[in-house]
Amino acid sequence: MLIYPVPVEVTQARVQLVVDQTAKAEARIINEDVIDVFAAKNNADREAIETLLDIRV
Repeated sequence: MLIYPVPVEVTQARVQLVVDQTAKAEARIINEDVIDVFAAKNNADREAIETLLDIRV
């Protein structure tokens, strides 16, 4: 299993999710935050794999 530091974008998206959950924001906003977390994590994973394989698209 590949382990690497969590990128800032992922951390920021997670923090925003927690802030909105704590503030009891609308479900729509929380859903958008969840999507943002997954999108940031997906981008970070892609960049890590590209770096490992030394492939730039």
